[in-house]
Amino acid sequence: MIFEFLTQRRRRKVRARPFPSAWKSIITRNVPIFGRLPRTDQTELLGCVQIFLAEKHFEGCGGLELTDEIRVTIAAQACLLLLHRETDYYPELTSILVYPSAYIAHEDRYLGDNIWEQGEDGRLGHTGRRMGSLVLAWDEAKRGAADPADGRNLVLHEFAHQLDFEDSQTDGAPALSTRNEYMAWARVMSREFEALRRADEAGTPTLLDTYGATNPAEFFAVATEAFFERPLVLRAKQPEMYAQLAAFYRQDPASYSAEAAR
Repeated sequence: MIFEFLTQRRRRKVRARPFPSAWKSIITRNVPIFGRLPRTDQTELLGCVQIFLAEKHFEGCGGLELTDEIRVTIAAQACLLLLHRETDYYPELTSILVYPSAYIAHEDRYLGDNIWEQGEDGRLGHTGRRMGSLVLAWDEAKRGAADPADGRNLVLHEFAHQLDFEDSQTDGAPALSTRNEYMAWARVMSREFEALRRADEAGTPTLLDTYGATNPAEFFAVATEAFFERPLVLRAKQPEMYAQLAAFYRQDPASYSAEAAR
């Protein structure tokens, strides 16, 4: 209780600081969806960014020199997922590792029958429940922010995984408040996940990236991308899924979407 009290007091002090004008210029320039948010949401987002940057460690990798542009652009997108909710600012996350572009990860792949294969995997981003860190390719993180209506956003995708981890599981369901909420979530999202899997197998065009058919965790991350970037189409085509995401995020991105201007 004392630790929580001290944390909240520290965060209030951070929020009370004047927001640096240079940081706001970066957000206005690099994260155009910010200008479409209601004024109260803009103010809340800036406060979230201050706390996020005060609490998370950034590290440049692959020769990348970190700048305020990198840190602020990533933080603004990550904090979009936190608006209107009681949150602990991604408590499982300590550090963000940023590469200049796609990077190679060395990993062991399980092939079955006790057989493992060592290999290389080209990636744009990655995070894991026990990692304590999140990895991003800067060029893709910046590109995803620049076009807020193409349905693809690496930062939203990877930070959605962090929300998935908050109930100590990686199952495609974030931390919800009640048993009824979990039941409603499971009913809708399981159905939509299976529909995406069938469409992927059949080669049918889909609104959601078919990478979401990999497993429920990837489905939640891909659905989050569509919810914030293609909300008008998602609400029209898959209204029950839109409603579940709107209830969790406590937002209605269709009200400020850039789709109409695209």
